[in-house]
Amino acid sequence: MTDPMQGGQPNQYGGQDSGRNGGQYQDNYGQFGQYPGYQGRPPRMDPFSMIAEDLGFRTLRAIRIIMGVMGVIGVILGLALLLRPDKTLIAVTVVLGIYFIISGVVRLATAIVTKGLPGGWRVLGVLFGALIAVGGIVIVRNTALSASALTLLVTIIVGISWIMEGVMSLAASWGLPHSGWAIFSGIVSIIAGIIVMIYPLSSVIFLVIFSGCALLVLGVVSIIRAFTFGRN
Repeated sequence: MTDPMQGGQPNQYGGQDSGRNGGQYQDNYGQFGQYPGYQGRPPRMDPFSMIAEDLGFRTLRAIRIIMGVMGVIGVILGLALLLRPDKTLIAVTVVLGIYFIISGVVRLATAIVTKGLPGGWRVLGVLFGALIAVGGIVIVRNTALSASALTLLVTIIVGISWIMEGVMSLAASWGLPHSGWAIFSGIVSIIAGIIVMIYPLSSVIFLVIFSGCALLVLGVVSIIRAFTFGRN
């Protein structure tokens, strides 16, 4: 008879039951799980998890960099619109188009090359980056349209893009600690997108001032998030 002080008897899985000495299980339940067939496999990471411990240092740094870059660009373009609210519709169109092209390319590149990014956010990053980059190109390439048609095109693309940015910001911050700035950014972005789409044919001066304020606020919040994301 096996002495329980020296370990347990072989169990049905070919391993050894723990004895009174606190022996470690060595059966097919594996190191990470409690189910047969998962031996040596780490637990699957949530494809939409944005918890700092799940992402790793390099991924966190890449996310912070993209937040900082887009924040700076948003502040610069927002100030450019607010300091010269008398700009023509074509100038406003070009500024917004450039913003969305840069934002889309940066998001697309980050989603592709960043290691450790959850699979769900990688796919969404590629899709969203491609969509807003295409939207920016469409805006820039159609500046020859009539004023009413150009205003309608710009407001629809800008509104949809801001709403999508807001939804993604809220989804990414769901359940995370210290996510107040992310939630604020998402809400502001969604509200801005809705307002722009509600008044698609408003005056150019309204579009300039409102877009400038929205870019400035979202840019500042994005810069703050670049310093606070993933930190306790």
